[in-house]
Amino acid sequence: MKLPEGKSRLDLVRAGLTGGLAKRGRLVVSLDRLIEDPQNERKTFRNMEGLIASVKAFGVIEPITVMPEGGGFRILTGHRRARAARAAGVKEVEIIVREPEDELARRRKSIVSNVQREDVGPVELAEALQSMLTEDPTVKSQADLSRVIGKPEEWVSGMLRVLTLPAELQEKVRTSQRSVSYDAMIRIARVKDKEEQASLLDAALKGTSAHEIRRRIGEKKEQGMATERISERVGSYTASVQGPAGRGANEKMRATVEALLQKLTSNSH
Repeated sequence: MKLPEGKSRLDLVRAGLTGGLAKRGRLVVSLDRLIEDPQNERKTFRNMEGLIASVKAFGVIEPITVMPEGGGFRILTGHRRARAARAAGVKEVEIIVREPEDELARRRKSIVSNVQREDVGPVELAEALQSMLTEDPTVKSQADLSRVIGKPEEWVSGMLRVLTLPAELQEKVRTSQRSVSYDAMIRIARVKDKEEQASLLDAALKGTSAHEIRRRIGEKKEQGMATERISERVGSYTASVQGPAGRGANEKMRATVEALLQKLTSNSH
């Protein structure tokens, strides 16, 4: 097709928007027409510096996926790219327009996409999974949720357990500029001792690998399984106590044994 004199293909694309919003297709639009999705799982935007630098140098390479909404377009995928473009001073971006779809179906696709890419913080993802479990009528159990997102049921259970962490620890993860892997968060959430949870989380936020987190948890578990036994005999009575090994355990068990023997001998008189 021959272009009108003095017009580029980009000019024609822009002109095509003057008669109303496009329903589908690949377009170039003003960044001001993009609307962030309030239901987007991502609440914290980490490590944006590199992406902003890339956008300044090369522009937004991958189009942002949107759907028509009001006088603009609601972002479906590409919230980080849109924010980076704004920070880089970009005025226009390329978009791919999808037809509007059922809100639950759209949310389901968004969550599955983020699970596959591990592209959202663990607390935000856990909240999104919980919302699917409580709001999506097609997801009635963790087994259903497992099938929908393509992850083992044990993994789903572990991610939901993240929401049982103390609120202050969840907020620390949510607002940190350093991300924590899903695997590390699941393992930390399974630890019963709250102080140990806080210690492991601090380590993870400082860059300790998930492998090292697993090792530390395993080491603690082995220490908790270690036991000691103390027995003492007085006359015809023998008192024996077994308990977890650790600092001060020997003295505590010995005191318990002596108390038992004293009670036994006193009752015999």
